[in-house]
Amino acid sequence: MAASKGLTLKIEGMRAAKAAFQALPETVRDGLLDATETTARELVRHAQARLASSPSIQTRALYDHVAWSINRKNGRAKAGISTGSTMIALSTGRRRRVRGIITAGAGGGAAGGSRDVPSQRAHFIEFGTRHMPAEPFMMPAAEAQKSPYLQRVRAAGRRIERDASTIGQGRL
Repeated sequence: MAASKGLTLKIEGMRAAKAAFQALPETVRDGLLDATETTARELVRHAQARLASSPSIQTRALYDHVAWSINRKNGRAKAGISTGSTMIALSTGRRRRVRGIITAGAGGGAAGGSRDVPSQRAHFIEFGTRHMPAEPFMMPAAEAQKSPYLQRVRAAGRRIERDASTIGQGRL
């Protein structure tokens, strides 16, 4: 149950959350979307900063694939590790996108090449293995954004109230 001064909702499940979000006035949705988008961007920035300072990260493949997205229909944002892809030119002249980052082998050929999928190995760095200690980057970034997100939502609410108070005064 979410409660605020004068606002009480009961939301159970994503379908109800999406319906509640879509029922909000457009200005309220825009304010919440702005706060959510800023938080997702900051979460990614914080995670990338932790990866950049990690002594065990030797390439930028994981750093470059920390990404975020937002669904403007339900107000939900996601931040995490994207799969990555490589475009390969086939001998027939066609091009094909392949999942993962493909590195050519010696002489530029496929022999000896490798495929790296950052989303399939990020959890080893986040949580560690028996051979490597954990170096968390996503969890601390998410924890660091809890309080700022609430502050952004509150600030959006204050802007909405301020804008609503000017309705009818010819200043909106």
